[in-house]
Amino acid sequence: MKFETSIKTVEQIVKENYEFIVPVYQRPFVWDDEEIKKLLGDILNTFTNTNSDSSNYFVGNTYVIKSSNKIRENQFELIDGQQRFTTFWLIANAFKLLNIKTDITDYLEITYPNNTKDIRFDFDIRIEVANYLKGLLDNSSYLKFSDVSEKEFLKFIAKGVETIKHFITSEIKEEQRANFGNYIYKNVCFVFNIAPKNTDLNALFTALGTSGIQLQQSDILKARLLEKVSKSSRIKYSKIWDACEDMCNYFEKNVADVFNIERANVKPENFKFYDRTFFSVNDNSNSSESNHQSKTISEIINNEEVDIKIDTINTDNSSKCRSIISFNILLIHTYRIFNLQNQRENFEHAIDPKKLLLTIKLDDFSSSEETEHFFELLWKVRYVFDKHVVKWRIEEDDDNDEKLLLTEINTSRSYEKNYFSRTNSAYSSSQMLQSVLYFTGGFTQQYWLTPFLYFLLENENLTNEQILLELEIIDNLMLPGDKKEVSLELVSKVKRNEKIDINALNILNESHGTSFHHYWFYKLEYLIWKTWDKNDNKIKQFRITSKNSIEHVFPQNHEFGNKLENTESDWLNSFGNLGLLSVGENSSYNNQDVRKKKVDFDNKQTYDSLKLAQIYSSPNINSWGTENIKQHQQEMITTLQNHYKTAVSEIIE
Repeated sequence: MKFETSIKTVEQIVKENYEFIVPVYQRPFVWDDEEIKKLLGDILNTFTNTNSDSSNYFVGNTYVIKSSNKIRENQFELIDGQQRFTTFWLIANAFKLLNIKTDITDYLEITYPNNTKDIRFDFDIRIEVANYLKGLLDNSSYLKFSDVSEKEFLKFIAKGVETIKHFITSEIKEEQRANFGNYIYKNVCFVFNIAPKNTDLNALFTALGTSGIQLQQSDILKARLLEKVSKSSRIKYSKIWDACEDMCNYFEKNVADVFNIERANVKPENFKFYDRTFFSVNDNSNSSESNHQSKTISEIINNEEVDIKIDTINTDNSSKCRSIISFNILLIHTYRIFNLQNQRENFEHAIDPKKLLLTIKLDDFSSSEETEHFFELLWKVRYVFDKHVVKWRIEEDDDNDEKLLLTEINTSRSYEKNYFSRTNSAYSSSQMLQSVLYFTGGFTQQYWLTPFLYFLLENENLTNEQILLELEIIDNLMLPGDKKEVSLELVSKVKRNEKIDINALNILNESHGTSFHHYWFYKLEYLIWKTWDKNDNKIKQFRITSKNSIEHVFPQNHEFGNKLENTESDWLNSFGNLGLLSVGENSSYNNQDVRKKKVDFDNKQTYDSLKLAQIYSSPNINSWGTENIKQHQQEMITTLQNHYKTAVSEIIE
């Protein structure tokens, strides 16, 4: 079976007037906030950190088959790639809804021979999806999330539009937004595979479902680094790498799977660094596993029987945990720390998992000893990462929704052997602040991890209070801006003692409406939570989660037509009248009167937002107006100012 394979940019898809049919066997669009933000963050990272407009971004393989429609020559059934093709349509639509003139909006429609236009997608049976997309296109239905929140085929589309709009307005400077859209149009590339006619789709689906075994950049890097250590040590360092690689299991589980542990004596603290006393390697083993682990890069590439692991985050809900970063990202953070420890300043600052081999320069490993040190540093980094960094887990007695949680390692003893398990830690300030950093630090890069992991490695026997204080220092100095530079500078005392520029808060006195950076809302949720009465039953269930929709307390389009009193400033769109919610939460309030919103807010089992909780607990909430907005805004700014003023004096020397 021979495929017709080519590289297609979005621009080429438009110019060749491709139309896509979503067949009946395809599942609905199901990408959520995390998948969309990661894709946009990856593209933005490439767009921002390349010096040439010719630098392409590849989104992987897509598979189509020509439709049986003889009139439409360029009409294809989507076999694999619907989620990505649809996401780019929603991205194009978001630019249109925001009135940003950019080439990507040409992707929205196809042109028929009679010069009529229609949306680029058609559906075999899901007419409601086609109608909804058409409504998005003419700006007639995109705000009606509340009407589709229970509809399987539409709810993720509605959420996706809001997620993308808020990403564009909060993460991209206004003067760069049109260029970003043009970059997507001209530089995002698909590997476009056209299946031959009469393809057995059942066989193809089976092949696509099992064909994910492919050589990854991390595998190539591993082989190249192993070539730099002595042959007698390759098995040991290969196993160290393997123990760190699986990000969907805890480190002690990986080590137990890779090494022969003498469980009678090993304790949790023994995992802190590689110690051959506990983690032995049979260097003279002739097993197939050992022979595999010691292969050179050329042997790996040429051997079709090699079992290669895929560097992606496992989304299987049956897993006990799910990492906030991929193994490629962990390697890059380790490499940054490696260079910092060796006082090397001239190294790659940007973090991009797709550029692992370009980022980690082999010339930096000038000796076998340096290379071995990198492997052993990777072990140490992975240990502190699992001990002190949140992971996605399911809380006990919960509704199967994952939360960002810290865990404690427990030891049990049976038949004179030690066994390890993980339990969720009591919810803490560290978990809450790490959630803020995760949701505001770039889903892919997570720049805050470099200074945090560096600090954990450089300091022994830290208390929870010291760790929290370090996280606050990192967060305070990584205000919205160029996080990649700051994350490296934070390891120096000069940067760490730098005072916060309180003038950065002046933006909160301006009227930006939905364009306010979401960081300020997340930051306030953390600061308010720290001082909230922890005996409050609602606060016990409160968690910082992904939120992308800015809510106007006094609504923009009041159900009774009410207006704020006339003032010189636009207080409707000021920070004091706003809160950050999920799309679903926001749609539930809609354009209701403030008194109705308060009733709905109070009837929920937990707080949608602590900033909004303070608003709705105001004694004057039933007459919420400009003076109340001013007062709340000043209270929030004062909360931030007080935090920043006291933070500098508490920095750990």
